[in-house]
Amino acid sequence: MSARQSAGGRARQAQIKAVLGESGYKRYQQALARAGGVARQAQLRAALGDSGYCTYQRSLYRRAVQKHGAAKMQAILTAAHERRRRWRIANPTPAEELLHWLALEAGLTLHADLSGAWEWTAYRAAPADWQWASTDAIIEARVLSYACDLLLPAHALVIEVVGGIHALTAERDAARLVTIEAQGLSVLTLTNEQVFQSEADRLFEQLLEARYVA
Repeated sequence: MSARQSAGGRARQAQIKAVLGESGYKRYQQALARAGGVARQAQLRAALGDSGYCTYQRSLYRRAVQKHGAAKMQAILTAAHERRRRWRIANPTPAEELLHWLALEAGLTLHADLSGAWEWTAYRAAPADWQWASTDAIIEARVLSYACDLLLPAHALVIEVVGGIHALTAERDAARLVTIEAQGLSVLTLTNEQVFQSEADRLFEQLLEARYVA
């Protein structure tokens, strides 16, 4: 890169910072880093295939455990998962956002746990500690180390929207589904197209009908 190009790049970054402010510029840089990381991971997955990519990721984790220890790596992963869960609460995909809106329109009450204190298996062990109505639903609810798009505790039901990145994570998603169902939950998956074509509307109507019948 020439000195002129480098100076031009610095000038553009200064202009962006002036417009966005310090905090806005920091978020802008973080978004660029995430986008670059996602793109690199997508390229790697395309080159290795889903199975090969999972094997590669596991080998990276094993090396990290050997270097830093299992306890430290587990703490790092747990913290990373929680940050990602909270980010997803504030940044749903368009289909997830529509799912939330349809749930509210149907009469459900949505909850978002920003403390990280609520987890399905703990609730299942002591349900009396939490008073959930049949119309309560939790956004990005935790089930062990996983987060679910929408969880209705009183119905022991998880609603997952699949699309986009899920096409590249079939093997991991299958293992995730088995783990979640093993915790006593039923899992209903809807594609982005099904959400936009009113499949979620009918689902919420059925839940409300069951409530009224009861």
